[in-house]
Amino acid sequence: MYKLLVTDVDGTLLDHNSKLTELNKRALKDCLGNGIEVIIATGKSINSIMFIINELGLKLPQITLGGAVVITPEKKVINTVKIPPILYLDVLQKVREKGHELLVATIDGKIYCQKYSDPMKHILAVGEEINKVDNLESEYFLNNVVSISIPISDSDPLDLFVRKTYKGKLQVVRSGDYFFDILNLKSSKGAALTSLIKELGIKKEEVVSFGDSHNDISLFKASGLKIAVKNSYPELIEIADIVTDENYNSGLGRAIYKYILNMEIPCNLKKNFLFFNKLNT
Repeated sequence: MYKLLVTDVDGTLLDHNSKLTELNKRALKDCLGNGIEVIIATGKSINSIMFIINELGLKLPQITLGGAVVITPEKKVINTVKIPPILYLDVLQKVREKGHELLVATIDGKIYCQKYSDPMKHILAVGEEINKVDNLESEYFLNNVVSISIPISDSDPLDLFVRKTYKGKLQVVRSGDYFFDILNLKSSKGAALTSLIKELGIKKEEVVSFGDSHNDISLFKASGLKIAVKNSYPELIEIADIVTDENYNSGLGRAIYKYILNMEIPCNLKKNFLFFNKLNT
């Protein structure tokens, strides 16, 4: 019997329009109704996922910013893993020398930039709010930054430059096009999950997780049952126990009913799902 379900957000729980499908919502509520708790594990901030938390009525601490911040729905910070000030300043300097602007996230889940750049529209598109400030090198940011994001594609030379420059010093994680994050080496969804389930008295074997990206690899390693949506990166599919339908086909919800709850999809939702599939064939 599983006691905890952990899911990634973009590309997994939400569809391509960043919407929570009715099937996924009902499936997660049925999990909660059957004694299976739900935790979100995302690279996003707490503010951008509050609509999901409120919709589902989640109570447990949530894993945000790639595992760098574990925070309650009431926004009480449980645990953080910050970026060392010296490395933080070095990244700022080198990225700017390459002609790029970056975003930083602080322990409270807020995201900041010093100068807005067009690629940041991709960050805004997934529901994040960007706050503009005059100086990212102030003492506040030196002591409170947990994540640095650079909105670049994997073909941008800066991707490889950052990986080589900070190898063994900082962790670099890509979770999609234009979602390129730099974290403390100790930050990961998996590390945050391992710490949480220990506090909750839940065994690894009692945890099922869903994901689609590279930053979900650590999450899978910390879980008993690993389910990847079909649109996942090949590296995640390779280590998954089960591969379900794509995120836009409510793969999460379908897998929950089939493998977790061992129930039929509710009739009204099944009809909607079949109609949706017919429209897309």
